[in-house]
Amino acid sequence: MESKKLTIKRIIIFYVLAFLPLAVLTPLATHYVGEYIYASKKENAMAIAYALGVFGMFAPTVANLLTRWITKEGMKDSYLALHMEGNGKYYLAAVGIKLLEVVLEVFLIWKVFFGDVPFSEMFSGEDLSQKTAALLLQIASSIILFFPAFGEEWGWRGYLGPKLEQVMSRPAAIIVGGILWGLWHAPVTMAGHNFGVDYPYFPWAGIGFMCLMCTCFNAFLTLLTERTKSIYPAAFCHMINNNCGAGVLLLLFASETVAERFEGLSQMRVSATMIPAFLLVGIVSFVLYMKKTKAADS
Repeated sequence: MESKKLTIKRIIIFYVLAFLPLAVLTPLATHYVGEYIYASKKENAMAIAYALGVFGMFAPTVANLLTRWITKEGMKDSYLALHMEGNGKYYLAAVGIKLLEVVLEVFLIWKVFFGDVPFSEMFSGEDLSQKTAALLLQIASSIILFFPAFGEEWGWRGYLGPKLEQVMSRPAAIIVGGILWGLWHAPVTMAGHNFGVDYPYFPWAGIGFMCLMCTCFNAFLTLLTERTKSIYPAAFCHMINNNCGAGVLLLLFASETVAERFEGLSQMRVSATMIPAFLLVGIVSFVLYMKKTKAADS
């Protein structure tokens, strides 16, 4: 077991290396475009924002590797093995639970914003086969996003999380890890990512909200990672989260009127509506993780 002082040193080095790329490149990109890059409608802004996001998602993995090299840690406890045997249910849960959460989010959005429309009329029955094919294609295309999702997960769950648990209690590690992950998003949140720019107390409310979301998501992803001792279930879950959210389902299947109304809604208001869904998954995951680790310690 490495010393607490060395572990803290590694945590600091890792986080600085993970944080700096987005912290430096996002303001430069925004300056180049001339406006909030993630809220801009300019064609070049959209391409730059996408490239910046994908590049940024690999920063935690690069930070993981560099920290191991700088501190002469080597590749022990890397979480890179698949560990499929006996863990198939966690691989399925990584995708299935996230999709169930998305369905709950769609229901919450309907209840809050479209209560005047019967739920049965929320979705258009026209071209259902084409829309189903589009959804399956959307899920399949998520595979492309596996690699940047892995880029984040091998850093946050495969390195930072286990290190935090060496210097603080497990509940604290989940919370602190989630907050640090949320703050890592701050540069892009300040540029309009996730919530836009048209909400009260921009961007501080968005940064705080991102910390809450990341803490809840961190509980589920940590549960998957620690149960399997592998980073891949968390990477699959992150992949689905980024490419098959509630907005995707609504835009694919909603009636034309509902889709138009949805596109006009504030991104922050929609995100706030989904709080019960990710709180439920986060709290249940937190309880299960604590229960499992207590049993292992006894």
